[in-house]
Amino acid sequence: MNARRWALAVSSLTAAVAVGIPPAMAQAAETRHVGDRCTSDDYTTCAGSASFIKEGDHMLIWDNKADGHSVVVIGDRSDGLPLKLRNHSGSEGDGKVDHNLNLPENGWIRYKVCLGEYGSKNVIENTCSASKTENAS
Repeated sequence: MNARRWALAVSSLTAAVAVGIPPAMAQAAETRHVGDRCTSDDYTTCAGSASFIKEGDHMLIWDNKADGHSVVVIGDRSDGLPLKLRNHSGSEGDGKVDHNLNLPENGWIRYKVCLGEYGSKNVIENTCSASKTENAS
């Protein structure tokens, strides 16, 4: 951990203890998972992120912020099937959802990470990251 992040973590924990927040909760509030793609590519306030894991063709999606929005991965697959995956579980715990994509052996995906509305299934386009292409092999 670099000196700046260490100082931020220590100051956050110190402030939390001063106001009575348990240190474990204060540290969790400062934790953000930055996947291969992050909503709006804003790595300082990453509300949602995703990573493609080649072994087993898994897409991991994290909800990093309790903001009332779900995290959505949208894009294209080489086999023509739709790619629209959601994490609507919220940011409780580690905030991660694992989707098994079962891509063809030499397949690929092109995806971006966005915020969305779970009830209406709408994607909030201005929150989307840039696209990233990953090969399954």
